[in-house]
Amino acid sequence: MPPTLALRQVLSRGRALGQSSRPSSVCLFCSFTKRPSPSSLLRSRRKQAPLNSNAQRHESTDATEPTEPPSNPRVDLDTALADLQAHAPNYVNLARVRLARRNLSQPPGHESIRVALLGLRDAASSPSRDSGTTAKKLLRLALADPLRSAEEWEARLEEHDLSQPLIVRVGAAGGQEETLAMAKGHVIPEIRVSSPVLDGGNLEILVMEADSLAGAMMQESEPQVVEDAILGPTVEFATPGTGRSTSISAPVHVALVVGDGVLGAASIIGLPIFEGSETIAAAVNFKQPSPEDVANCPFFGVSIEAGSEGLDLFRASVGNAMEYETLWTKSNVGHISEWLRANVLANDEARTKAPVRNLIASLLRDTSAAVQAEEARDMSLLLTGGVSPQAIARLNQGLSEWAQNAHEELQQRLEIAFTGRSWRKLGWWKLFWRADDVGMLSSEMLAQRFLPKAERDIIYLSGRVQEAGVAEGHTDHPFYSGPALPPPIKSKAVVVHSEVKWPIHITFTRTYLQEKTVPALQALAQKLVLQSSSGVALTTALGGLTYLSAFGAYESGAVAALGLVWSLGRLQRKWEAARDFWESEVREEGRKAIRATEASVAEVLDRATKSQDSRTEQLDELRRTRDIIQRGEEALARLK
Repeated sequence: MPPTLALRQVLSRGRALGQSSRPSSVCLFCSFTKRPSPSSLLRSRRKQAPLNSNAQRHESTDATEPTEPPSNPRVDLDTALADLQAHAPNYVNLARVRLARRNLSQPPGHESIRVALLGLRDAASSPSRDSGTTAKKLLRLALADPLRSAEEWEARLEEHDLSQPLIVRVGAAGGQEETLAMAKGHVIPEIRVSSPVLDGGNLEILVMEADSLAGAMMQESEPQVVEDAILGPTVEFATPGTGRSTSISAPVHVALVVGDGVLGAASIIGLPIFEGSETIAAAVNFKQPSPEDVANCPFFGVSIEAGSEGLDLFRASVGNAMEYETLWTKSNVGHISEWLRANVLANDEARTKAPVRNLIASLLRDTSAAVQAEEARDMSLLLTGGVSPQAIARLNQGLSEWAQNAHEELQQRLEIAFTGRSWRKLGWWKLFWRADDVGMLSSEMLAQRFLPKAERDIIYLSGRVQEAGVAEGHTDHPFYSGPALPPPIKSKAVVVHSEVKWPIHITFTRTYLQEKTVPALQALAQKLVLQSSSGVALTTALGGLTYLSAFGAYESGAVAALGLVWSLGRLQRKWEAARDFWESEVREEGRKAIRATEASVAEVLDRATKSQDSRTEQLDELRRTRDIIQRGEEALARLK
């Protein structure tokens, strides 16, 4: 075969020949001037060469400077998706991310495409005619080769029960062996189909019923929620050997929702997703679809009966080609085949398939929307419900001042109380006529002297905390931890609330002292008075008996005096020890109440600070996620 010349080469040669053969046009006056010879021109060029050598050297140096090669957009996009998968798992669909990364690892134009064929069965549909059976028959007509007789996979497809999902792989034998990401140890039936048109498209079709999905879709009015439910159907199957049901998500690139009859058309029309959707389509089976009736409907009107009849006639005899053409056109199944080819086959072998681009764009768009919504919510909480660091600092300063003043008040007021007239009324020698007043005087002293100002100030400080905007849960006030309960308290007056608007440790401690320690102190006073009186009476009686037993008056008086001194001395020692112990107990319980109150308020302020810090950190994390999304969008824009 003789060598062929490119058109550009032929034109360039012809142009060169034309220029060489064309005579030079010179005017009359220029023709009398002497033209320079070729040798003189060469010598002049040689003379000018050294002058321009430096410039030429600079030009060659600039031209050979190394430039950074452009990055691979597929690698950049895969890195961005991996970063989203690692750093933002709560805002991205991980199953769809894995599917997108799998496509990016495949050569451009040869990515595997997953299609979901969902039979939307209505509750009123009969078992003999439901959308699951319609979906299987529609898939058979879309993939069947009319030039071949009925194949084995067609019978297997017809016999399969769609209560269990089915995977249909379209491709020549010995093709790609990758499977859907299913759990280990679980098997989903699989059928391999060879189609002369779709063999090179790496097509995977998931056929399943969507009757349980239909209820969830009908309850949701948000198009995004319904779209996510269709493009990420949940596959349920039984675990071998256990009988338990396992559910996993099987994301797809595009989906075809199949309905049957008028009820199926009504269910599909109610879904707010088909208007302008590039990833979800619908088909409804009618006995005799009218083009005028379904022209403005958001689905393909098909006739499975007419398509099956035409296919069977053509396979029976080629002479039935005219009837086959008429029935096939009437069935409108060709639109389904064209829809499959448009989504599976690449227009350019070197460009990424459109469903893959749509999947990645949808992932980035949904993640960006989720991040923006979370960012807006956190920003609103930060601005309206948050507390500024300056307010937290002022509240901490106020808490420190309150604790200092409370300790001073406890020391001063209790010192006044225990050296005052009321406490002196309970001297040991006055117990004989004051024993019944111990409870009243002690309770009155606790009520008037046990941190009354500190209790009012902590309520005021709690109001400042609430005014600053510290709120927890669904209330407008923070929750303060209650005091630790001592051994079981059955008194109705001692009630500890788990959710209070201010700390109640001081009130609780005062109540505990009044109801537990004061009665014990009064009982001890009465017991000591009784014991002392009994001791004095016994020793006096013993002295009298001694006097009657021929002892002298001095001996008898000595016995009575000894009993009196011993009884009163015992009364003094025990009562003073009890008074000192009760004084120290009141002081210690007061210090404990102050420390517990301070810790309770400090805990609330620490929680507010940590909440503020966590919201700030979350906002920073959301900004980083937004930067990752921006990198992914830029890489997607450069993706071919």
